[in-house]
Amino acid sequence: MFRTLLALLVVSGTLRAAAPLAVASPDGQLVVRLSLPGAPQGGLGLAIERQRHALVTADLGWCIGGTDLLAEPKAVGVQSRASDSTYRVPFGKNNPIRDHFRELTVDLESTGRPAYRFELVIRAYDDGVAFRYVLPPQAGGETVEVTDEPTRFHLAGDQRCWPLYRESYTTSHEGRYRPAPATELATNQLIDLPLLAEYANGVAVAFAEAGLTDYAGLYLKAEATDSSRRLRCDLSPLPGQRRVKVRATLPLATPWRVWLVGAAPGRLLESNLLGNLNPPCAIADTSWIKPGKASFYWWSGVQEPFDVPQAVQWEKAYIDFCARSGFAFHTVIGTEGDHPWYYQSRAGYDPPGPDADLTRPRTGFPLEDVIAYGRRKGIGIRVWVDQKALWGCLEPAFTQYEKWGLAGLMVDFLDRNDQEMVRFAHAVLESAARHHLNLQFHGVWAPTGLSRTYPNLMNHEGVLNLEYLKWSDRCAPEHDVTVPFTRMVAGPMDYHLGGFRGATRAGFAPRNLKPVVFGTRCLMLAMYVVYENPMPMVCDTPDTYAGQPGFDFLCAVPTTWDETRVLQGEVGNDIVVARRHGAGWYVGAMTDWTPRTLSVPLSFLPPGRYQVEAWADALDSPDPNQLVFRKQTLTSRDTLELRLAGGGGQVLRITPVRR
Repeated sequence: MFRTLLALLVVSGTLRAAAPLAVASPDGQLVVRLSLPGAPQGGLGLAIERQRHALVTADLGWCIGGTDLLAEPKAVGVQSRASDSTYRVPFGKNNPIRDHFRELTVDLESTGRPAYRFELVIRAYDDGVAFRYVLPPQAGGETVEVTDEPTRFHLAGDQRCWPLYRESYTTSHEGRYRPAPATELATNQLIDLPLLAEYANGVAVAFAEAGLTDYAGLYLKAEATDSSRRLRCDLSPLPGQRRVKVRATLPLATPWRVWLVGAAPGRLLESNLLGNLNPPCAIADTSWIKPGKASFYWWSGVQEPFDVPQAVQWEKAYIDFCARSGFAFHTVIGTEGDHPWYYQSRAGYDPPGPDADLTRPRTGFPLEDVIAYGRRKGIGIRVWVDQKALWGCLEPAFTQYEKWGLAGLMVDFLDRNDQEMVRFAHAVLESAARHHLNLQFHGVWAPTGLSRTYPNLMNHEGVLNLEYLKWSDRCAPEHDVTVPFTRMVAGPMDYHLGGFRGATRAGFAPRNLKPVVFGTRCLMLAMYVVYENPMPMVCDTPDTYAGQPGFDFLCAVPTTWDETRVLQGEVGNDIVVARRHGAGWYVGAMTDWTPRTLSVPLSFLPPGRYQVEAWADALDSPDPNQLVFRKQTLTSRDTLELRLAGGGGQVLRITPVRR
């Protein structure tokens, strides 16, 4: 389905003399107004309203060669259009996806020297607002340097925000969120994206970026004003640079700057806006792209033996475990003594050895035999690599991986988001697509919707997750129920799932070998539903899962969805998510350390009778790894009471009853 309306209005003179411009969302609830004067120093001003209530006011800025193009520009023309289309994706949280917006494009000319002709493009969706700049080829110049993007914005009123502060531009993007009123945001500290803010009436706004491919990643910094805080955009500089953030050959289009908007924080998790702001799929044949669960034995601390004959049997035993359990992938990582699977003369994962060679396995290890064994068992083999070892050998490595028959790989330790690293990550993704390899990135910025264009991008980390429990107590249940509303609004979130040794708060101690996790078994199961994660890990050891309650659910739960509903939730307290796969529904509920009883109407289901299977916390047991299983027949008119232990959860499988 595709319908497009296009109208053209030509104006002249400066924007100060022009009538205010506005574009509304298709449902009319969101309105974006563009006018001058905006900032105290002049320039373009943008304001967002929801149901006639102010949400955001912004003063826009974009500096080329040190000159702000948005300081008193002239308007050359204005174009408006509306678009309504749908598309399908190989995996996601909804399928098909609707892409419905109204757009305003303002043709501008800067007043400095040299004068640049450029565009400001604004889109209004029912679930948010986005804008970007487009700089076409210019007479007398083919290249430009972006030196700043000093857009500043206020959130109307005083909201509660959930910032993730970062110490520098070289970061794994993994940390704890520090909620605070907007007026108390720490100043002059980097704030990672997305940034969530919740208004007093429950309306939620998250600032994010979309379509990041050959540009610097974006942060925010809070600046003090007389009575509040304003947020200033801050681009990650090129390595060794402070002034230059982006070097580009024209034409240049910036990533989209996005305000996701919802009536409640949970509505943001249902949005497909960041994907909609990316180009359509660039892969002609996506039939080889098949998400699914993957082993990842590094988390358990139980590594492959260094002895080659033992290692081969060990890997085959893991493949057998995956095949018995219905998992799609087994990941080959490294051995005892921290030797990666690929050749290098010394031990150590990061940094890789100076003679690391990603095109051949470590001495004597028959990786091709392991891949062939996996193929016979129906299990795809993936490998882990350090991104530093990929520089300079990307094509040779991926050509070899395709020849071997690898299914994909994890690329780890990106740890920066300057233009150079963003460009490299995109090259990795594009090359992997040509060689039929699926990808997950670790130590990486939050997703920007790029999996719409390259659906072989299965997963992103960029979140403090269960691996931290190997050496700290930082990934506790209150964090587990914060990240769905903060980091996950940007897209898929890899979390090292599957820990089956749960512990109470008093009984927890970090350890590297066979680590324990905070909370109950059902909290761990619920993450497979609550978290958007097309390729979730199964991190624990096969013997840990043997005969354990709840493993049947872990094996059965899908990883891709046709529909997603957030039924209820409060940031940092609790969340209930329902996801549909075909005709069946799965529900996951999670809480912080506070025990809760959550009332969940089944009205999200179509009319009819349903078999409801529940895996619930064993509230009368001191062992957090115990659960109770119940089965009953209910209708869409019924309401379930979900009783959750402190640090607990519950999962449901809901199947229509056929007459």
